[in-house]
Amino acid sequence: MGEDAAPRLAPAAPAGRAIDATWVAIAAAINVGGVVVVAAHNDALGGLTPGVVLLLVIGPALLWWRRRDPWLVLAGCVAVTWTYILGGLPPGPVYGPMIVALVSAVVHGARRTAYLVVVATLAVHAGAGLLPGWDASSLTAMGALTAWLLFLLAFGELIRHRHALAEERRRRRVASLDAHADQLRREAAEDRLDLARELHDVVGHHLAVINIQASAGLHLHAARRPGVEEALRVVREASGRALCDVQVMLDTLRNPGHAASLLPSPSLSDIDGLLGSARAGGLDVEVVVTGEPRSLPAAHDLVAGRVVLESLTNVLRHAGRPKTWVRIDYRPKGLRVGVDNAAPTPEAARTPGGGRGIPGMRARVETCGGTLTAGPLEPFAWSVRATLPLQEQHR
Repeated sequence: MGEDAAPRLAPAAPAGRAIDATWVAIAAAINVGGVVVVAAHNDALGGLTPGVVLLLVIGPALLWWRRRDPWLVLAGCVAVTWTYILGGLPPGPVYGPMIVALVSAVVHGARRTAYLVVVATLAVHAGAGLLPGWDASSLTAMGALTAWLLFLLAFGELIRHRHALAEERRRRRVASLDAHADQLRREAAEDRLDLARELHDVVGHHLAVINIQASAGLHLHAARRPGVEEALRVVREASGRALCDVQVMLDTLRNPGHAASLLPSPSLSDIDGLLGSARAGGLDVEVVVTGEPRSLPAAHDLVAGRVVLESLTNVLRHAGRPKTWVRIDYRPKGLRVGVDNAAPTPEAARTPGGGRGIPGMRARVETCGGTLTAGPLEPFAWSVRATLPLQEQHR
């Protein structure tokens, strides 16, 4: 007999095996004990031969496999039980294993076998009614048997339904835990991406300054001109800051809760400190502030500072040391930050290089709901414009 399409519930080890052993012991005790009691009451203990006892134990023993092969166990219990009854052996409550096997078949994926056994049993009893001796008492017995078998089927269906609900709840819990784990992994990946952006912005800026000053120092040294000492001093300070920032970020990766507050956070409120490295690298930067300066949300302040820092780094990398303007425009419902530079020649100024500088800035700005544009804008060789929306209460 084929199994039902519904998946069968597997027993949980060792709890499931303990339950199966309990059913085997209970069914065997009822079978053997019940027959012994009835035989003792009828003074027929002599009929309990080893073969009879063995037949009484086979049915309960089959229940050990009721989860793995429910339809085979049901078929075996039916065969053993009816063999015992039709063999004229000592009477007693020997239906227990068959009842347990019938309910287990419904619960564990052999429903068709269970229903077939019930229909066959009722058909045999109905067919027996055609024989001589059928009377009203036989009809009553037939009705009682039908009600009892239907009750067992209904009981099995109830247990199966409860198991299905429990399994569905378990699947939902597992799915919820998996979703939560995925969310944690995404958040961890986003944190790592943020740290990578911080590393790119801060260290990249310092390295650009170091490169400019090292080149200038070599040029001055080759020309026997003064200024080498100043260039080396700037290189030392920029490399020291870069090493410190890298160490802070590594500490953050090891222990995010303790070192996160030490991460470098460029702020428009400290515009001189923000531009210090660029000016030390020889960049002529002029700051133009319009509107009414005010306190900004931390996220917006950090993003605006990063845009300024990355834009100045790009100027140092790709345009040398041209005249550069940093424009900060405080508007009623927004903030606009711009960085413009005039390169010595258009070709030198319009070489964007490559890398992830501009995409990184754009991604940062978009996290605050803003927009960023970058490219040549007359009369400048290159311009960066970032617009960040602000709520009315931040005015």
